[in-house]
Amino acid sequence: MGKFHILDHTADKGLEVEASSLPDLFETAARGLFRLMIDPDAYPPTEQIDIEITAPDLEMLMVRWLNELVYQFEVHHRLFSRYSGVEVSEQEGRWRLRAQAHYRPIDPQQLEWDGAPVKSVTYHGLRLERDSEVWRLRYFVDV
Repeated sequence: MGKFHILDHTADKGLEVEASSLPDLFETAARGLFRLMIDPDAYPPTEQIDIEITAPDLEMLMVRWLNELVYQFEVHHRLFSRYSGVEVSEQEGRWRLRAQAHYRPIDPQQLEWDGAPVKSVTYHGLRLERDSEVWRLRYFVDV
C-alpha cells in the first residue's frame, strides 16, 4: 500500500504520494484526496461502482480519475474509502484506468468535516514520475 503526505500551501491543499506500482499510486492518490476533507475510514463502504477512464497521458489520466471521484462525491453524494481491481494500462498511445470504487451514500450536511470540500484537482504543480522502483505524484486541489 502506498503512502501520502498532505502539503502545506498558502492558498490550496496538496498531496505528495508514493507507491510501488501505478495501480497503487492511483489508489493512494484517491485515498489521500478524500482524507483532505474527511476521515473516510469513519464511513465504511456499503456499495461500489465500476469506473473506467482514458486519457492521452498519465498525468491527464490521474487528474481525470481524481476529478471523477470529486464529481461522484458532489453530485451523487458517494463517499469513497476503498478501491479494488485497479488496473492502469497503455495501448496504442492511450492510457486507461479501470477500478471498482467502494463508497457509502452520504448526506454532506451530516459529515464530520476535517477540512473544506475539494472543488477540483488541478494541473497546477502536478508532477508524476517514476524514480527507480517508486512512483511519485504531487498534486494540488482547489477548495
